[in-house]
Amino acid sequence: MPATAKIKKEKKISGRDKSEPTIPVRVSRSLYGDAQRTARAEHRTIAGQVEYWARLGRASLDNPDLPVEFVRSILAAQLRQEIEPFVPEG
Repeated sequence: MPATAKIKKEKKISGRDKSEPTIPVRVSRSLYGDAQRTARAEHRTIAGQVEYWARLGRASLDNPDLPVEFVRSILAAQLRQEIEPFVPEG
């Protein structure tokens, strides 16, 4: 598989560009353990799981009138590129 195809595939899986620089973040041991267990079940890295939770939480806070499960399915569809990003008019 060519390197560019691999990067595109990885980007689709995680929702972010692998060439984007990362920084270390301190989290509690309990959050790390939760992320580790969930990441294993969801086939993500621990960092990918924490990023997923952060994206889901941010999107849910930005849309308090929508159920979290609905927001989660929208984010999943965006990662699969099934829907166009919403761009408000005006």
